[in-house]
Amino acid sequence: MGHSVNNIKESRWIDASFADALAWGAKQYASQEAVVYGEERITFSQLADRVYAFARGLMQLGVEPGDKVALWMSDRPEWLIARWAVPIIGAILVPVNTRFRNTDVQYILAQSDSSTLIVQDAARSTSYFDILGQLDAGYKSQPPGAWSCAELPALRRVIGLVSAPAGSLPASMAGFLEIEARGAAQLAATGGKPDAALNARIAGLNGQTIAQILYTSGTTSFPKGAMVSHGPLLQNNFYAVDCLKLTTADRYLSCVPLFTATGTFYTLAMWLSGATMVIVDQFEPRLFCEMVEREHITVSFFVDTIVQDLKSFKDLKRYDLSSLRTGTGAPLPTASFHWVTETMNVPELVSAYGMSETSNAVVRTRCDDPIEKRANTNGRPVDGVSIRITDVETNEPLPSGQIGEICISGYVLMKGYYKRPDEDRKVFDEQGWLHSGDLGELDPDGYLIYRGRVKEMIKPGGFNVATQEIEQFLKSYPGVRQAVVVGVPDRRLGEVGYAYIEAQAGADISAEQLQSYCREHIASYKVPRYVEFTNAWPLTGSQKIRKLELKARAASKLENEVNCA
Repeated sequence: MGHSVNNIKESRWIDASFADALAWGAKQYASQEAVVYGEERITFSQLADRVYAFARGLMQLGVEPGDKVALWMSDRPEWLIARWAVPIIGAILVPVNTRFRNTDVQYILAQSDSSTLIVQDAARSTSYFDILGQLDAGYKSQPPGAWSCAELPALRRVIGLVSAPAGSLPASMAGFLEIEARGAAQLAATGGKPDAALNARIAGLNGQTIAQILYTSGTTSFPKGAMVSHGPLLQNNFYAVDCLKLTTADRYLSCVPLFTATGTFYTLAMWLSGATMVIVDQFEPRLFCEMVEREHITVSFFVDTIVQDLKSFKDLKRYDLSSLRTGTGAPLPTASFHWVTETMNVPELVSAYGMSETSNAVVRTRCDDPIEKRANTNGRPVDGVSIRITDVETNEPLPSGQIGEICISGYVLMKGYYKRPDEDRKVFDEQGWLHSGDLGELDPDGYLIYRGRVKEMIKPGGFNVATQEIEQFLKSYPGVRQAVVVGVPDRRLGEVGYAYIEAQAGADISAEQLQSYCREHIASYKVPRYVEFTNAWPLTGSQKIRKLELKARAASKLENEVNCA
C-alpha cells in the first residue's frame, strides 16, 4: 500500500522551545562563528546576547505573550535577532515577504492581527517606508505605541531599522538598535543573560507554543497563515542536521530569503549543528561563486531557478567551488540535480519535500542514500511522520507506484490556519491527516516522488502562488471584465503566469498597462509573464471556465512561437 512511516528515534527537541535551543547553542558553540554578513562576523554567544537584549527591549516596549509581531526586512543579522527574540518572549512571529507591495502587506498585517511591525527603511530599490505610507498616509505622525490605522486595525507600534547611510526614522517609530540597547541596559545586572522578567516569559513556553505564522498561498484567493509550534520546528530541523551530516565545520550560504519556510530550516539547522550561516541578501551567480570561494561554503540551497542561472553563468569554471559538499532544495528536475552533483561537484546533494503547514520538510533523502534515490525521489518520511497517497476523487489509499494526493500525519502538522477554520476543514480529514493538495507517488522502498499540484496554483521561482489571488487583483483594474491565470513552463523560473483577459465593452487596455499595474502593487513573481485578450471562453456544462483547456492552449501557443522563431 502507498503508505510510508518513520518513527521518532531521538526526540530531544520535540518538547523544547526556541529559548531552550538558543541557550543550548550559545553554550555548546559559544566562540564558533554563527553569522557572517559582509565584514560583520558574529559568534553564537554574541548573537544570543543580542537576541536576549532585543527580547527584553520588546518586553519593555509592551509586547505581550501571544502578540503577533510582523517582520518585514531584508536578510541581515537584525532579521535573525528578531526571529529568535519574538518567540522566546511568547509572542508569535509573522514573517513578511520582502517582495510584497501595499496590497499584499495590508492583507498579511491585517489578517494576522499584527500589533507590532518591525520594518527596515529600504532594501535595494524598494522603500518599505514608502509602501507603509501607501497604507497610512499619516504614518510619520502616528503616536508612538498607539498607532491607529483603518487599513491595519490591530497595529499599535512600529519598530524601524535604518539601513540607508543618510536615512532617519520618523518620530512615530521606535528604533531597532535603541530597543536592543535599552534591553541590554536592563540585563546589565545579569551579565547580559535573561533576568527574572525574561526568565518568567521563557518559563511559560513549551514545545506546543505557537512560534510563528507562515503565510502560504492555497486554493483560496488570499494567503493563509499556517500556525506552527516551537517543538515541531526544532525537532524536524534537527532531523535535517543528520540527513545533511552537518557539523561545526560546515558553512551555509543563505541565498534563499529568511522569510520563507526554507529560511526557518536553515536558521534552525545551522544553529543546532554549530554550522556558520553566511548571509547574502539576494542570489546572483557571480556573487554566489565569489562567496563560495571566499568563505569556503560547504552547504547551500538549490531551487531550479538558481540552477538555471548558474548553468548560464559563463565564468562558473573560473571560481574554486571545491568546498561545496552538500545542499538541498525544492523538488529539482532530475537533470538539474545531476548537473549540480556532477558539473558543480556537490557529491552529497540531497532532496526534500515539505510545506509551510508541516514545519518544513516531511520527507528527505540522506547524504548516504544512493544517487538514484537522491536524484529521482524526494526521500522517505522524516522521523515521526507518516505519508500516504490517496485517490484524489475517493480519498482511498493507493498502492506504491500510483499517483494520487500526498497526505501527511505526524507531530509536524500545523495547529491550523489563523482565523480560517473553513480552510482547516478542507485540509484535515476526520482521522487528522493533512491533505497537501499536491500529487505524488511512493516507490516500492517508501520514497516519495513529487508529481505536481492538485490545486490550481503556479510556482514561479519556487514561490507558491494561488492563481485566484492574481485573478482577483487583475479584475480590480478599470475595464477588466474577466481574468483567468494559468501556469506555463519557463526554463528559468520553472513556471510563470499566463493571463487571459476579457475587457469590458469599449475599454482600452493593453498588456503592458496590466503588467505595470501588477508590478506596482503585488509581488514581482505574481506578475503574469504573458497576457492574452479574449472574449470567447471554453465552458463546462455548468458554465465554469475550463482552465485546463486554457493552460494547454497557452503552452501550445508558446511552444509554436519557439518553433517558429
